[in-house]
Amino acid sequence: MKIGMPGYFLIAAVACGGLFGCGPAWADSMDCSGTKKSKDRPYTEDIRPGDQPDHVMRQAIRTHVISSKDADFDGSEQTVFAHEDYYANSGTSVGYFLYTLKSGDKIWARFDSVASTVSMQGSWEATYQGVFRFVAGTGKFSGIRGGGHYEGKVTPGAGFVENFTCSAQY
Repeated sequence: MKIGMPGYFLIAAVACGGLFGCGPAWADSMDCSGTKKSKDRPYTEDIRPGDQPDHVMRQAIRTHVISSKDADFDGSEQTVFAHEDYYANSGTSVGYFLYTLKSGDKIWARFDSVASTVSMQGSWEATYQGVFRFVAGTGKFSGIRGGGHYEGKVTPGAGFVENFTCSAQY
């Protein structure tokens, strides 16, 4: 049986799931970039392993409020579950972000960052930067993929200031 050009096109369209069904079919995408501010004082628990006098490992839980370009992210609450490992006021932090959106949906992200604190004329400044990627979600965000990067600083006078860039498909 000989199949002409229209037949090949029909076979390709059916095999591909329809005329425009090839490739990933993300329902939506978002630019979730923005800023965040601390909501509450963080909970921390320090561990001093004793290998170096200035070595501190810290378990921390912090809560932030998000301001974002994306309506779903704007006004959401971010809970940070972090494990920090510092020598002489510099080190790494890894853990998870849990975003609780106004709709009740939840999104989880894994993060990895570096930080350092310097003393300045009777005061101090902590700076940090890192990356994150979304790993799970609920509701319309159940298939979320994407992530971003962030940077910020903390000072006694200004408090906590962070900017982040973020995009995702869901």
